[in-house]
Amino acid sequence: MREFNEDSLVDMKFMTRDAGFTSRYFYKQIEKGNLPSPLKIGRSSRWKYRDYQSWKRSYEKNEENSN
Repeated sequence: MREFNEDSLVDMKFMTRDAGFTSRYFYKQIEKGNLPSPLKIGRSSRWKYRDYQSWKRSYEKNEENSN
């Protein structure tokens, strides 16, 4: 697997594969303010890896607390 640093940019394909959620789920998270809006590069959308990891840690923490 590729190594990422905090400033790496990731796409929706990476996030859906890594987290196991659909793109629709992630866009709902953006609407709710739980995940930052993507950076637009031309017609592409990218997220900072650190923002995605922060969201993922928060999600996992909430899951632990709800169980």
